Amino acid sequence: MSTETLTRREKQQRTRKSLLHAAAQMFCKRGLEGTSIDEVAQAAGYTKGAFYANFKSKEELFLVMLDENFSEELDRLDKLLAGTHEPHEEALAAAADFIQLATDEEWHKLSFEFLAYAARNEEFRQELATRQRAMRERTAKVFARRKSGFGAEPALPIEDITAMTFFMSDGFLVGRIIEPGLSPELYTTMAQVFLRGLQAMADEQQSA
Repeated sequence: MSTETLTRREKQQRTRKSLLHAAAQMFCKRGLEGTSIDEVAQAAGYTKGAFYANFKSKEELFLVMLDENFSEELDRLDKLLAGTHEPHEEALAAAADFIQLATDEEWHKLSFEFLAYAARNEEFRQELATRQRAMRERTAKVFARRKSGFGAEPALPIEDITAMTFFMSDGFLVGRIIEPGLSPELYTTMAQVFLRGLQAMADEQQSA
């Protein structure tokens, strides 16, 4: 492959990254519907043509943001639950990592812009639901890989446990939007209580 081709690709990657960054800032301030493609392109320092050379629409760009974030989250989770430490320690480390993500104000606002827009746009809701299910399925595989370390077969299906952890974290994020002063330690405590409850259920089931 020629140097010219590589340079062109690098330029395209920089343009794409700049557009995503500018769009994230604009969407946080004005929402998806309140932000035009022209405004995103201008904020990034490019033309409207440059936007369409990378994305078909604002919605597609929005979904790319979501896909990239989910991919990063899964990579971190995979490393945190790699099996190099005690299972409960790794699980709590994963909860702590989530809290760090929750303190990212820009992503915090964007994640709920996703939800707000999905509530108003059925097509986008379906796209978001598809991605969330895929995220839970991949996370369930990580959990399943580590379940043997807990000493007893889980009392609930791994898929249900995964869904519960997602819904618990979503609820905590909503709480922090309404009450920003909520301590991040509260979520870690919730995770500990949840893990102990699962362990107690598994032990009881095993002794029955």
